[in-house]
Amino acid sequence: MPRLQRVWNAVRNVTVVISLIVNIILISLVLILASQIGAIKATLSSVVGQLDTAFVALGDAVVEDNIHIDQRVPVQFDLPIQEEQGTATTTAPVPLNIPATFSLGSFGQINGTVSLALPANLALPVRISMVVPVNSEISVTFDQKVSIPLGARGLGPVISQLRGVTQPLMQTIQALPNAIP
Repeated sequence: MPRLQRVWNAVRNVTVVISLIVNIILISLVLILASQIGAIKATLSSVVGQLDTAFVALGDAVVEDNIHIDQRVPVQFDLPIQEEQGTATTTAPVPLNIPATFSLGSFGQINGTVSLALPANLALPVRISMVVPVNSEISVTFDQKVSIPLGARGLGPVISQLRGVTQPLMQTIQALPNAIP
């Protein structure tokens, strides 16, 4: 039993010495950190403040760009054309064969055909009334300027949520003491 007592005392003494060394190291670390609390607070305040400022700037940001449009667009409609007094010019002689009835007065009438040709370059008065179906594609090419305010176009609620995270952090950091008395 005395041998067991000596081993026990040796283990107890080693444990006490190790505990004392660990406690001295931990107390030293706490004192070092306590002396740096002001610098830590300033660093945290700066980082979280910059983060909050970046969120505000993101909400106020406006994306501006030029979008180049170059595509073919189908076009389909009916085009009414109404021309009451127009002129058409013949490009070549126009032969006409028209049935006619010739009156002989009290002696009756004779049915026949009148044949003639309208000369080229003859200006004729015409009235045009028609609907022209249009079914085609047109080329559309232009640059369109765009200006998109991010906050107003959907990022506003997300930015508010992000600022909702940084604001309590800022308040907590500000509540920390600058130094431990």
